[in-house]
Amino acid sequence: MSIRIIKLVGLLLLAVNGWPESTALGQWPGLLGPNRDGYAAQGVSVSDHSKSPLKLRWEIDAGQGYSGAAIDQDRVVMFFRDGANDIVQAVSLDRGETIWKTTFPATYKQGIDADTGPRSVPQIAQGKVFAYSAAGTLHCVDLQDGRKLWSRDLRGDYGADDGYFGAGSTPLVVDSLAIVNVGGRKKGGVVAVSIDNGKTAWVATEADASYASPILWNQQIVVPTRLETYGLKPTDGSVLWKFPFGQRGPTVNAATPIITQENNLFLTSSYGIGFVIAKPTAGSIQIDQKGDSISSQYATPISVGDSIFGTDGREDGGYPSFRCIDSKTGKTLWSEVGMPICHAIGIRTQGGNTKEKQGVNLLLVGINGKLWYLPASQQGFKPAWSTQLPDGKYRALPALSKNLLVVRTSGGSNAKWRCFEL
Repeated sequence: MSIRIIKLVGLLLLAVNGWPESTALGQWPGLLGPNRDGYAAQGVSVSDHSKSPLKLRWEIDAGQGYSGAAIDQDRVVMFFRDGANDIVQAVSLDRGETIWKTTFPATYKQGIDADTGPRSVPQIAQGKVFAYSAAGTLHCVDLQDGRKLWSRDLRGDYGADDGYFGAGSTPLVVDSLAIVNVGGRKKGGVVAVSIDNGKTAWVATEADASYASPILWNQQIVVPTRLETYGLKPTDGSVLWKFPFGQRGPTVNAATPIITQENNLFLTSSYGIGFVIAKPTAGSIQIDQKGDSISSQYATPISVGDSIFGTDGREDGGYPSFRCIDSKTGKTLWSEVGMPICHAIGIRTQGGNTKEKQGVNLLLVGINGKLWYLPASQQGFKPAWSTQLPDGKYRALPALSKNLLVVRTSGGSNAKWRCFEL
């Protein structure tokens, strides 16, 4: 096909969630898994931990930052800051042993948050690793040996400011281009660069950047910016449509858009913004539903069958809950109160009951280290088991490959990368 995302093998199918199914084992190549939708690759196995805690496979220092891990077969790629350097490092999935380590000068200075490390997940594509720093520099290194291929100071080149927390949107790789939500005022709101040399292929909009990441939908690039969401043509960045989504003031857009079973677009944000369900129309888009049943500050929901599961609320105020809503109407089907902010991973089960959402279970990773494993059901929050990880703040996105869960805590000298056996 002419448009591929992160070098996935297979056709772009507008099936459930609108993405191609990945059959490869041991893959979590970047943001939200193989298909940027929160689902693990097929073949992931999860044991019953109702009576036994997860076994720690390995643990290493994590430095500063909130960047989750990416996994390609036998290696885990990490992105973090250590003192004056941003570091991209690959370790073995089984043992956590260093395979290579590549350093770059770290130039981001403290904003609202004292942590000055990377916020974006490294993205693996076509034998390369793309790492977007908090200062807005996009680095490209070789996946096999960590060799530096090129770097671009995109925020500097296009006059973007640091915002509240620096740059935090993970680039999207489509064919030969890396598309970045830069936020440049010099006609560089969204910038596409060649994955071969980092040179600019096209620029689009003058919109400020958000902390949400672009996705591919109906062969269009969907980019949630600070105050508007755009649909762009991948080849040249032409604006196909846009609609307002965001709010001025001390707010952020940070949850990545998802695609529903109906091939609709679902966006969510907190700060009184709520959610939007948008339908594709001939050459444009139509807002179908608006509401506040899922208003997520930064955790991305997951679409399962005709339901959407996700966190409602903010970490810094109020009382978050985890909810299931109808993906057509936005109506709340159930809500579990008193939950932390949760990252959700979808795991397809073998021979699952189609009435229970086609055999999909959810692994929820709370930012407080609490884990839940439950069926993705409209019948309520009914975990098969739950367990507790070691103390720490688990704000970074988790990664799951085979039966190994890679998580990260934040907190400077106490921060850790940990790998657990599921």
